[in-house]
Amino acid sequence: MPAHGGSVPREGQPGFLEAGRLAELATDLRPLLEQTARTGATTTWTVIRKRLPALMGLHRDDESVLLWLVDGDRDQSDPLLSALVTVGDRQMHPRFPAIAEQLGVPAGRSSTQHRSTWSYEVLKAHQHWRHRR
Repeated sequence: MPAHGGSVPREGQPGFLEAGRLAELATDLRPLLEQTARTGATTTWTVIRKRLPALMGLHRDDESVLLWLVDGDRDQSDPLLSALVTVGDRQMHPRFPAIAEQLGVPAGRSSTQHRSTWSYEVLKAHQHWRHRR
């Protein structure tokens, strides 16, 4: 089985993308998430794919890497734009706690702490980007 950067897909699943391609896609995704924050909203991968067709068929692991890359070079005081990607009816994405931890934002150990950290990051993102262009 190839390492994460490989190109052999699993049965019925898309293959992993190269790191350079993921960085390009993160550059495309960031303005969309900034706009989402400015409007005080959240979004889902379904909506993101409609706005950025290049993300169609993106592997779930690559989605997580992409969100990490979007926030990877932010100032440490900046909120996590990746928190704005939700599932269902504005519910925390299940991978948010791991992504937050990787980015140096302690998400806690319990599901209550995870949701609290997520809610706070969403609020901070909305406030931070509300008046920015």
